Amino acid sequence: MKVTKHLLEQFISLQNISTNHLLDELNKIGLEVESFCELRVPDKVVIGKVISKNKHPDADKLNVCQVDIGSEVLQIVCGASNVDKDQWVAVATEGAKLQTPKGELLIKQAKLRGIDSHGMLCSSIELGFPKNNDGIMLLDESIGKLELGRALNSYALFDNFVIELGLTPNRGDCLNVLGVARDLSVALGLNLKIRNFKDENTVLGIGRVLQVINEGNFSSSVLYKVANLRSITLPLELHLSLLLCDLPIQSPLEDFLTYAMHNVGVLLRAYPFNHFKTSSLQEDKAEILLRQENGVDFVCGLQEKTAVGISPNKIQNPQEMLLLEASFIEPTLVSELIYNHKNLQKDQFITYRSTRGSNPDLLLGIHYLCELLIKFTQIDVYASYHKITQEKQNHGIKTTFQAINSIIGTKIEKEEVTNLLKKIGFTIEASFDETFFIAIPPLHRHDLKTIQDVTEEVLRFYGIKRVISHPLSFKEQSLKENDCYFAFKAKRNLLKKAVALGFCETLHYIFTDRTKLEKLGFECINESLDILNPITNELNTLRSTLIPSMLESIQRNENFGFKALALCESGICYNTQREEIEKLAFLVNKTKKIEAFPYAKGEEWDFYSFAFNIAKVIGDFDLEAMSKDDKLTQKLLHPYQSAWIYKNSQKIGYIGKLNPQSGYEGFACEVLLKPLLQKHQIKKNDFSKFQSSTRDLTLMLEENISFAQIKQAIQNQHIAYLCAFYPLDVYKHESFGSQIALSIRFILQSQEKTLQEDELNQAMQTILQILKEKFGASLRQ
Repeated sequence: MKVTKHLLEQFISLQNISTNHLLDELNKIGLEVESFCELRVPDKVVIGKVISKNKHPDADKLNVCQVDIGSEVLQIVCGASNVDKDQWVAVATEGAKLQTPKGELLIKQAKLRGIDSHGMLCSSIELGFPKNNDGIMLLDESIGKLELGRALNSYALFDNFVIELGLTPNRGDCLNVLGVARDLSVALGLNLKIRNFKDENTVLGIGRVLQVINEGNFSSSVLYKVANLRSITLPLELHLSLLLCDLPIQSPLEDFLTYAMHNVGVLLRAYPFNHFKTSSLQEDKAEILLRQENGVDFVCGLQEKTAVGISPNKIQNPQEMLLLEASFIEPTLVSELIYNHKNLQKDQFITYRSTRGSNPDLLLGIHYLCELLIKFTQIDVYASYHKITQEKQNHGIKTTFQAINSIIGTKIEKEEVTNLLKKIGFTIEASFDETFFIAIPPLHRHDLKTIQDVTEEVLRFYGIKRVISHPLSFKEQSLKENDCYFAFKAKRNLLKKAVALGFCETLHYIFTDRTKLEKLGFECINESLDILNPITNELNTLRSTLIPSMLESIQRNENFGFKALALCESGICYNTQREEIEKLAFLVNKTKKIEAFPYAKGEEWDFYSFAFNIAKVIGDFDLEAMSKDDKLTQKLLHPYQSAWIYKNSQKIGYIGKLNPQSGYEGFACEVLLKPLLQKHQIKKNDFSKFQSSTRDLTLMLEENISFAQIKQAIQNQHIAYLCAFYPLDVYKHESFGSQIALSIRFILQSQEKTLQEDELNQAMQTILQILKEKFGASLRQ
């Protein structure tokens, strides 16, 4: 973003402000100065007028001009092709030192092909300004009233400087001269001058020639005026200002629009009247149709429609009736529309401002533009305007003076905070007891949403150098109170156990492919919460599991010739609501040990050996068979060798064989990490000095009854002397029908005595009775 001194002085007076002070203040308030260039026409360059032009007798490309500079008439030989009689020009008189592209040039009396020359008619580039044409610079009254002999550097345009500012993406309000001047007026304590611009020069009303029809919803705000343009040329002040600010030079009318947008920040556009259909009510009346399609606001013409804040301005130089438009659209909305509608034709200059945040003061923008056109062109601007606006007030931010002071780190009196916020443009609404206040940002500040944003605005103008530095205080903390440290250590200990059992720790991107997750039966983040700008098409969502990336690593290493692969990984995943959850996963291919003595044919994993290794890492756990209707058993896991993992009665994950239909072989396990890191108070049982007794039961049960149900039923009865029990064997025969034979071993022991046979038999009878009542079990005969 580039601004010049003379453009800034439209809105603030810099007369008594030194350049160094100005640059320092810009940096202090966050408008970082990236470059500064002083532009001042050298002394002894004055305004003159060509009163005659004659061909040089001995040079076809030279002209002998008589130039009036007020105090005298100078004869000057000039080679510029565009020099002519009655032109106002910049004259470098004898003794002037020009810094030209070829070096310093001292102007003195000379003879050119035998003709005396007493000065030089200058081009803009010879005066240190950008090139505005291929000849000498022609002056007009856009720079100020032209007076013969007046020093050119006495005009604001030619005693100037250019500042290039580096703006952060949120500061769209400073992508115009008014925005920069607004901030400087607060920082320097100056008055901001926004005068009433002349916006019309005819008594004819807009209602005679224009009708606006709004169909349904319209998210943008638009304002229209009508003008009859008879003739237009671009004046010097506008031309040089655009060049100084690195703005594109196109057609004169487009240049007027660009200049006005750069100065006041309002999105401006012009349409020829024949772009719109004729009103059915009146032949010479145009009809504008405003319509929203798929969320995009369109201004519909006869042949094409224009998207507000997006489409390019195709107007050239029509000498006819014009429709002048000022518009505003929310920057977040226009950014979403551009992303969702990639086929929309976009204008880089317009969209850069609309997506960063343009000025919503449409009336100011259209008045500024109309005054420029009235002043420098031949135009009739109709009275009044048509306006369709979405009335909006920025969301109020609730805060307190104490909170602001706490964030800044120093005490600022509430009166000073209030005054600063009001100068910036905030509206302050205090609570009746003054315990808090509501700060409502100005409409041009679309980026202010939180208390931190309000505090930053206060600090920008209060001055960070005024904040008193305080030394940091250090307090030693006992490791016993550092839960994060112990959680990290516990996680690393789990992974060390896994590595000791032969698992290799892996690390993968937190991003993955949504289609791969869905193909394997995993849940994905809700699309409304998913990534809007993915890194690549293959990394288009956040992972909900560690398994897919680990499967790819297994496959990749198998392609490299490795046969026995066992991987483990811990990492952050996300649930459907995009909430973080940390998981621990294990994955093996089918080969447990390669062909090597004493396993000549190698050894393959089975469910129980894999589960046994997992238990060595995470501790004892219970299993519950998965439903065959579960997504995981339909796609990733084997329907008959998969189970949910329970630890301390909480479901924490799953374990199972990979489904052959998935294209992978091996076993997978994934569990939540947090339950494994929780501290559980372990209560040790008293050691009995008396011997234990073992009893086995073989029961006939329905095959759909799980051991977990049997275990729960027995534990609920708190049977005396029963220390532990576990399954020994399962046997099924066609003669059993729908039943199975389940063998269970029970261990009984007393803390006070050696158990007698009748006590053991009583305990076993109680167990048998429970199983008979709960599950219809009977002893196998």
